Amino acid sequence: MKNMLTENQIGGEEQSLSDSLEEASRIFNETMDEIEVEQESYWNSLSKDDQLKVFCSVMRRLKKAELDDQGSYRYCLYEVFGFGSESYAQAQLAGYLALHNRITTDEEDKFLWEHRKSVVKSDKVECCNHNCNQGRTCPLR
Repeated sequence: MKNMLTENQIGGEEQSLSDSLEEASRIFNETMDEIEVEQESYWNSLSKDDQLKVFCSVMRRLKKAELDDQGSYRYCLYEVFGFGSESYAQAQLAGYLALHNRITTDEEDKFLWEHRKSVVKSDKVECCNHNCNQGRTCPLR
């Protein structure tokens, strides 16, 4: 059993688990570097007018997700922007997770999560773009 956990057949060569993880990490980092180069190349190909349009469009969505809806990192990516799970790591490496975490504290996130869970269990009343029973005292208002 120990051999199965510590060794792996990759391309006909035996590798330790740590070697396999190191290789996977290297491939991931190279891929993310390539994606960043592609993203920056795309940005630089846009006119200043188009860059401003993109910037304002993104900021409008971030404001909705972060300030209006006080949503989670995943909420912003998946619900507001409509991206899939492929966006998680790319957005994180672009700095969005750090930005998101500066906007809300862990305590605020926990409080909002508990509030959202209670909303699901309660009789719902429309409130500030969320369904809850707290009306004007809703923490998401």
